[in-house]
This record gives sequence, C-alpha cells and structure tokens, in this order.
Amino acid sequence: MHPPLDRPHPKCEHLAKALIQCHEDNQISKFFGACNDVKVLMDKCFKEEKEEKRRANFEEAQRFKQKFEARRRGSTNKNLALG
Repeated sequence: MHPPLDRPHPKCEHLAKALIQCHEDNQISKFFGACNDVKVLMDKCFKEEKEEKRRANFEEAQRFKQKFEARRRGSTNKNLALG
C-alpha cells in the first residue's frame, strides 16, 4: 500500500507518474504484476522521503526542546533570585 499519489511528493513525482501511466497502459495485467517494478522503486523512494521528513521533524523538536529548557532554566533562576 502506498500513500495517495495526488498529494505532492517532490522527490518521487516521476515514479508516481510512471506508476499511474503503467496502470493506464496495463488495465488487466497490472493485477498480475505488470507494474511491480515501478511500484517497488516508488515505495523505496517514499520510504526515503518519509525518513528525511522524520529526521527533519526530530531535529526541529530537539531545537525546540533546547530553547524551551533554556527558557525554563532562565525563569527558574529569576524565581530563585526573587525568593
């Protein structure tokens, strides 16, 4: 199973179009594996794309966490000075 092909997939767009074209060209034989080679390549591309997004989200979360912790420590230090 793959994600919807109508959504933007910048790195895999050429493979998504190739799979759609293969399905159009092979109305019956697509059910018997005529388009499997293209689909395997597309799935691999989607997996790489997802890994890149996951890595970017993780790095962004780490940066946010560092900023949050720095602000929290800063406010804790201010509270200690007042108390």
